[in-house]
Amino acid sequence: MLVRRAGFTLIETVTVLAITASLLLITVHRFPTRQRQRNDEIAFWQQLQTLWQRQTLTASVTGQPQVVSFRGTEVVTWAGKRGQPAPSQQWHLRLPKTLVTQRGRDVQIQKNGHPELAVIIFKSQLQPKQPIKMNVLMGWGAYRIDNPKKASGFYDG
Repeated sequence: MLVRRAGFTLIETVTVLAITASLLLITVHRFPTRQRQRNDEIAFWQQLQTLWQRQTLTASVTGQPQVVSFRGTEVVTWAGKRGQPAPSQQWHLRLPKTLVTQRGRDVQIQKNGHPELAVIIFKSQLQPKQPIKMNVLMGWGAYRIDNPKKASGFYDG
């Protein structure tokens, strides 16, 4: 006599496991982890430091003023004066998806490499209750990032 038991066959079990694994893989890849978001923000601060240093150095070497414009989702730089962007000389740096500037602000870097005093406020989804404040100092292209986690600390160009 052949006894039949209720249950799943091997093929059904393997099929369900394959579908579940595929869905998990898509979910994990599609939704960024908190560590990946944090790494994106750290990379942004490092790229901003490089961009800022390039603009202050360009201003002092060429004697031509530079502008660093902080917009909602990107940082744009150009040679010349505020309000007169030269499209061919622009550099764009996109903010990570977790970071946004609270309000737009242009910072003029004079031809000697000294920026005007400015404060730029960033909001991060990773720390929504603690804004990140960037204080642009009138020294030789210096700025300070104020945040309890110290996004990049003090940078002196």
